[in-house]
Amino acid sequence: MKFIVIIPLLIIFNCIKCELDKCFHHDDHPFQFFASKTAYSYVSSKQNYTQPNCKTLQLWLLSRHGTRHPGSDTINKISNLNEYKNNLTNNSNLCKEDFEAIKTWIFNLTEKDEDRLNTQGVNDLLSLGSRLQSLYKDIFNQPYNPNIYRVLSSPKERSKDSAFYFLKSAFNVNVTDIPLINSDDIKLNISKFENKHDNKEFKKFRYSTHMQEVVVRVSKILGLDRNLTYNTIKAMYDSCRFERSVNLNSHPAWCAVFSQKDLEVFEYDEDLKYYYLNGYGDSYNERLGCPIVKDLMNNFKYKSQTQLGPKGVFYFGHSSNVFSAIVRLGFARDTSPLLSSNFEDMRNRKWKTSYLSPFASNLMAVLYECHGVKKVTFFINEVPMTVEKYECTLCPWELIENMFDPIISSPSCTFDENSSASSVSRTMNLLFFTYSLNIFFYFNYS
Repeated sequence: MKFIVIIPLLIIFNCIKCELDKCFHHDDHPFQFFASKTAYSYVSSKQNYTQPNCKTLQLWLLSRHGTRHPGSDTINKISNLNEYKNNLTNNSNLCKEDFEAIKTWIFNLTEKDEDRLNTQGVNDLLSLGSRLQSLYKDIFNQPYNPNIYRVLSSPKERSKDSAFYFLKSAFNVNVTDIPLINSDDIKLNISKFENKHDNKEFKKFRYSTHMQEVVVRVSKILGLDRNLTYNTIKAMYDSCRFERSVNLNSHPAWCAVFSQKDLEVFEYDEDLKYYYLNGYGDSYNERLGCPIVKDLMNNFKYKSQTQLGPKGVFYFGHSSNVFSAIVRLGFARDTSPLLSSNFEDMRNRKWKTSYLSPFASNLMAVLYECHGVKKVTFFINEVPMTVEKYECTLCPWELIENMFDPIISSPSCTFDENSSASSVSRTMNLLFFTYSLNIFFYFNYS
């Protein structure tokens, strides 16, 4: 009987010892999912999807900018980690290699580097342009010409640079005058219409048991006799994920303080933020995606009816643009909402920003002609999406057109370009009230 009791005790003891003996420096497969700061290659398709029996009529692409440096506020917070690096003592539970990595950690970025596309960001768009040029020869079979290929970018430098490197790779041309959106362009310039509201679930999660456990674990592994603040640990997390995104095979020093469970908690923390800011947590966000989806549908409709219009439509913006399009198209919708209280229940959630909007994320739609029939495939980060209503990935264009026409033509899916977000929000309830409940149901759940 004693022998039976001793065995599980030994197992538990050895498991605890294994946890203490873990050394991030020697981890061959470190955790890769860092929400919107995830490296594109970690989550994008590893397979090239083509339709060999179809002709490609038009390619429509909405791309987030490539990997960038942190913003100035984050740069300052990461720089402040030097205090903890210098005060690290032998009381820590870090292995020798991880201890030395933190003690010798150097952070060279300054505010002049804020938000700029970095070397990995350049490569992100060069690689994307090269892959698409190789896969869709029907589209990229002519020299770049603004009359044949429509390009539009956010005025932010990181987006303009992303457009530049994409075109350089896809067409072997240096386009120095990238067309930019103006303030009235509601396809990409959605900031003035965004619904600024208090993200209660996001804030509550920061005080949840899960996040408090992260605070305690990280503080203990550093050998501290007090708990660090959430903001300090978040700076360590940001240092970890920004360095991983630019050096894909690296073992960043501050990643060593986190367990995989800690990183999963932070990923959910970020998912909650974007779920309510740009996702299904606020039904208004579905409406916010109308202008860009309307542009997609109108381009395909014109091409399918007339065979005219651009061969390629390429937009370069930000994560909010990609999220708004995904939400209006209805992809990555969970049956249960993300809440501060259901982290464990939502581990297999569809709304994972690591997969939906990493650096260089993109939503792409391709219009084909297959044996005389027009068909469409949607891609998120080059992975083909299933349209759940029809259970198809290569879907008849007629079905897609009929599915979205009632939505994008509805007055509740339009914006007054002179309106602010607050005035749009005030009129939304009136619009919903005046239209029948059937249209409301279809608009939100089709």
